[in-house]
Parts: sequence; C-alpha cells; structure tokens
Amino acid sequence: MAQRKHEPGPPMDLANMRRQGVRGLNAVCVDPACRHELVFSVDDYDGDLKLSWFPPRMICAKCDGPVDVRPNWKEAPVEDWSGRPAMPSGLR
Repeated sequence: MAQRKHEPGPPMDLANMRRQGVRGLNAVCVDPACRHELVFSVDDYDGDLKLSWFPPRMICAKCDGPVDVRPNWKEAPVEDWSGRPAMPSGLR
C-alpha cells in the first residue's frame, strides 16, 4: 500500500467549502442500478456543519437507497485566490 504524503485534515465543513467558491452539494445514489443524482444549495445551513452530517439523513428519492454526498466542485471558480488557473489546462 502506498504511504500518504500528508496526514488527512479535519472533515470539511460548509464554511470551508464556501471559501473555495462552492455553495452546493452533489448527492448521488450509491445503488449502481439507480445512480440518481441531485445538486442542491446549502446556503441555508450553518457554516460549521460537516459534510458528513448529510448522508445519514438522506435517501434516494427514486429508490430509497443511501446516497453519497460531496461538494459540487463543478461550480468552483476557474481561478484560485491569486488569479492563476485553479486547474491545469486540459483537466477542466
């Protein structure tokens, strides 16, 4: 098994996600036969709420299965804080 270069940081909270320019979550059903997907805003939730709070409280609206919840990185800004491209060309 490969060794980690860095220890993992604390779990992401909504304030951290918002600082990175992302204001929505992407919920995807984990059932391979379903894979229903929903992107929703979390603007009405407190910033100190961890992303891990969401999955146990959500079920798929299509099949009632569990969901995986992640930041909707597709809405992240194209440039970082210094004005440079946030992703190398060809990856976005």
